[in-house]
This record gives sequence, C-alpha cells and structure tokens, in this order.
Amino acid sequence: MNEIPGLVKRGSEILRTIEKIGKYSKSELEGLARLTGEIQGHTILSFLDKRHGDAGLYFLKNVLSKHVNEAVKAKEKGKKVILIPFNFPPELIHAFENAVPLTTEMMSTMGALALEGEGEPYWDYAMSLGIPDYVCSSNTTALGSMLTAMKGLEIAPDAMISACPGACDANSKIHEFVAETLNVPEFMLDKMGDGVFDYELYRKLFLNMVREIEEFVGEEIDEDRIVKVIENGNTCTELYWELHELKKHSPCPVPNMFTMLSCGTRFTMWGRDEAVSMFEKLLEVAEKRLKRGEYPAEREIARSLWVYTGYYIDLYDLWLWMEDNGITYLTDILNSGGFPQIYEVFTKEDALEAIIKTSWDYQMTRQMGAENMGLRWTEDFIYLAEDLNANCAIYCGHHACKQSQAVFRILRDGMSSKGIPVLKLDGDAWNRRITSVSVLQEMILDFVQNVVAKKRRRRRGSRR
Repeated sequence: MNEIPGLVKRGSEILRTIEKIGKYSKSELEGLARLTGEIQGHTILSFLDKRHGDAGLYFLKNVLSKHVNEAVKAKEKGKKVILIPFNFPPELIHAFENAVPLTTEMMSTMGALALEGEGEPYWDYAMSLGIPDYVCSSNTTALGSMLTAMKGLEIAPDAMISACPGACDANSKIHEFVAETLNVPEFMLDKMGDGVFDYELYRKLFLNMVREIEEFVGEEIDEDRIVKVIENGNTCTELYWELHELKKHSPCPVPNMFTMLSCGTRFTMWGRDEAVSMFEKLLEVAEKRLKRGEYPAEREIARSLWVYTGYYIDLYDLWLWMEDNGITYLTDILNSGGFPQIYEVFTKEDALEAIIKTSWDYQMTRQMGAENMGLRWTEDFIYLAEDLNANCAIYCGHHACKQSQAVFRILRDGMSSKGIPVLKLDGDAWNRRITSVSVLQEMILDFVQNVVAKKRRRRRGSRR
C-alpha cells in the first residue's frame, strides 16, 4: 500500500471543503462533478440532486462532517475516540462529555463514495496482512485504514466496541484483530439468543460494559445529559415514523436516497440535536414532494423492499437510476430492521434501560442474532412489505454475509407465499470489483420488467 493518509483523515479534509458550499447552479454542479472524476462526481450529483431539496447537502455538512471531524479533533480537546460498529447505539457514547463515537461502516461507505480508489487500498492493505478475504468490506475497509495508524497515516481509536458476536462473526473477528494489533481496549457485547433469560444476561453484560467505559473515559455519565440524549432520540423516532407513513403513498414521495440518509443519521448522530434537524429536513422535503405530486419517472412500476443492505458503490447509477426508472427503494434492513421505539425516561437508569432495549432489538442484530434467524427475518419483512404495500423485494447478497445466504431461501419462500417476488443479487455493497454496477442494473431492470410489471398487468386483467 502506498503511504497515503487514512480514509478518515482524507474524508475529513473533503467534508471540511463541502461545509463551505453554499448555493450552486446546475452548471456549477455539473462542472464540479466533471472536475472530481466519475466516482466522486456521481456522489456529488447524488447528494445535491434537486429532488432531495437541500437534504443531501445538509446531511454532509451537519451530520457526516460533524461526526468525522469531531473524532479527528477529539484528542486536541482531551476526548476519547471510541470506534463503534453499525449495530451499536451511538447515543450511549453521545451521553459522555469526554468521548465521541466513530462508526466503522459509515467510514467504509464514505471511502467507497468519495475517495480515489473507493476505499479499496485499505481493503487490500488488510488482505496483505493475512486477513482472509471472506471478512466483510463494510468494516474491514475502515479497519484496514485504522491499521495504518501504526504508520501515523490515520487517527487511532482510543477504544473499540464490538457488538456483533452472535450476529456477525466476520465483523466481530476483524474488530478483535484490530484492537489487539493497535493495543487498544475492546468492549465486547454478546447476544446469545432472544428469550427472557437471554435478555437479562444481555442487560447485565451491557451495564457492566457501561461501568467499564465510564472508568476508561474517567467520567460517570451525567443524568441530565443522557436523559436529553434519549429525549432527542424519541423526537427522531416520531419523525422517522412520520417519514415511514409518507412512504405508503404511491408514487412514493420519499426519495430513494432518504433511506440511506436516515440510517446514516441513525448510526452517527442519534440523540443529538443534529439528528433531530436532519429528520425534520427529510420530512419537510418529502411532504413538499407529496403536495406537488413529484416523482421522477412517468409512473411508479416497482415498490421494492430491500430485505438486506443496499449497494453503496454508486448512488447515482443505482439509487437515483432506480427512481428514474420507476423503481422505488422503500427501505432496507439497516433502516427499518430495528423498529425504533419511544421511551419514557426520567432518570439515568431509565435512559440506560432504553439504550439496552434499543441495542438488543437493533437492526440486523434483531434478525441475525435471533434464535431462529430465518423466521425472524421473514416475519419482519413480510410485515414491512404489507405495511408499505411493496410489490417486490430485492436481496443484496453481500459476499461476506454467509449467515444471510444460508437462510435466504426461508425468506424467499415466505415472501413468495404472500405474492411478493424476490430478486437475489450477489456482489459486494462496498467494493465494485466483485459485481459491476452495470450488471446490477441489468438484473434489476430485467426483474422489474419481466416479473414485477407482468405481475401488475395480470392483476389488472383479472380485476377487469
């Protein structure tokens, strides 16, 4: 690997530049896209597309940039940087005055979308150390970058949290490897079932972890601060479900990319004022689109439910391309798989209980950490498909997610029995070298035209 800075350092510089972007004309936007190259240009066009109002730019400036740059500047302010995985509530870390979270998978996504090499150099560096290629690129890309901290090329986390044992072994083992290599403490959180006894054990382990983190940070969580964090989370939850209700309209007034902006906010800023403002912005834009009857395509053909993750290698040629072709991306497991709840909190103990329940039922942990993975996954997504009136489903067969590959047939058979056809894709959500975007487009379009559209025509004919 060339001696290039880590992706967090590089991403920080790009995001600080984006913070200075104000109003822009269409020609200025197109010029900026040409200047930055195809991959980065597509990312700019995606976030700043007019259908998103100013929500895309708002996310970059007020959510992602703050998340990244608070971590980059943390050590100057005497704060600890705690690296967390996507399936751990960042609100716990936001409850500390002297600690900031940095979410692994968000950094990998930033690398895939914004950097030269799309994060691949950091994946390749991890592979060069002997790490097997069946680990997950969603975390290994960012963690490969973290390993370059040994050369002074990246910021080093002060501690790491691993919340994937029991749900994703590939994720948990790469976290363990990096923690040992960098010689930083790792706080482990296991989920070993979903019964009453299992929850009580999980709760005990979680509270022990909180005490360990308090000792490590050198600060006891302040009651007023953590209660405020949960109250902000409750507000976000209310706004989240309002956005969910808007998705029930056909054609869908909620842009495809709002699913990614929603879960990106969930994994980074939930519990903060910035998250509340972000969800207010998403709701505002979607309501205006509904009122104006806006939809990019001539008509909505497919209301697709993505039953696992999406692809993050090219938002312009996937997420926007689908919408332009009448294919709505309603939601996915990262955005809707955790069914966020509202909690009544008055004390620090109440707030911790809320975070424990949230973590226990978090997206993907809820499904892949269940006693019966296939049945829980199927039940949850049949409910979502019926609630959102989806007429098809798409499975992003991520190469590292062997646990989902193993039970996919249960999901497919369950959804098919409800009249919802399921397309199975294979590739890598964060690495374009596995399956090209053009191949994914071809398969999605073929599925929509030859399965979904024909099914709609047959239904109309039978009603007549």
